[in-house]
Amino acid sequence: MWPVAGSAVLAHMSPPALIGFRLMLGAPLLALFAGLPWQSAPARSDLVRLALLGALGISINQLLFAEGLSRAGPINASLSILLMPPLTLLITVVGGIERPAASRLFGVVLAFAGAALLLRVERFDLGDRATVGNLMLLTNVSAYSLYIVLARPVVARLGSLRSMAWVFLFGAIEAAPITLRAAVRVDWLQLPRSVQLSLVFILFGATLATYLLNAYALRRVESSVVAVYVYAQPVVATLAAWTWLGQTPTLRTGLAASVIAAGVALSGDFARPLRRSGAAGASRTGRLFR
Repeated sequence: MWPVAGSAVLAHMSPPALIGFRLMLGAPLLALFAGLPWQSAPARSDLVRLALLGALGISINQLLFAEGLSRAGPINASLSILLMPPLTLLITVVGGIERPAASRLFGVVLAFAGAALLLRVERFDLGDRATVGNLMLLTNVSAYSLYIVLARPVVARLGSLRSMAWVFLFGAIEAAPITLRAAVRVDWLQLPRSVQLSLVFILFGATLATYLLNAYALRRVESSVVAVYVYAQPVVATLAAWTWLGQTPTLRTGLAASVIAAGVALSGDFARPLRRSGAAGASRTGRLFR
């Protein structure tokens, strides 16, 4: 629902202002829920890593997502999230971390073919607003996929919720030079009631509840099973955008979504974890999926 609520809000403010609202209020709330004020700070080496992760996973990620959302719309924004598993796999292959089967590599190729359909590569035009938005969304997902790979050692030492709270804090600080000035220009009290309610949802639903529930689920269910729910995001977002924003998905969007989903299924090998969801010692690769 975050892309749909974000689209409603972006009709009344700039993307940096929206991200400033989300980070400047969401970061302290997550820090409180994670108990950071009552804990000792991580080691200096981990703080450096957390600062890098804050740039990749929060500031760069969120600003690009909001800019892409404003140009390409909530349906394309939600579809871009599907590219996260194959992009993450590709990064681990390039980095020599994994040696996947040929079928999983074919899934990566298939997922990118779906992304190419979404980008309309046969008539690629950087002057087109939607094309630029889709490129921003693809870059945003690439940054977050790199974040997932680099975050694993830190998460193993600090835990998922504590790590996420620190990453959010660093991301909010790093994004502040861009977001603060834009946020100050917004007359928050004069916004329509529907926009104010959307902002409340973005803060407490799409930010606080999402990360807390994800951390809760990952302590009880295999991370690979949790990652399967990435499929539900574009379905929910598309139905909501259709119902509340009147944005009807096109045939091309549906075809691109089908190709990307097929590629995700192959590259992530999601069917196998579902068949043995009770097995012990599951991999934690999907720990930080949004």
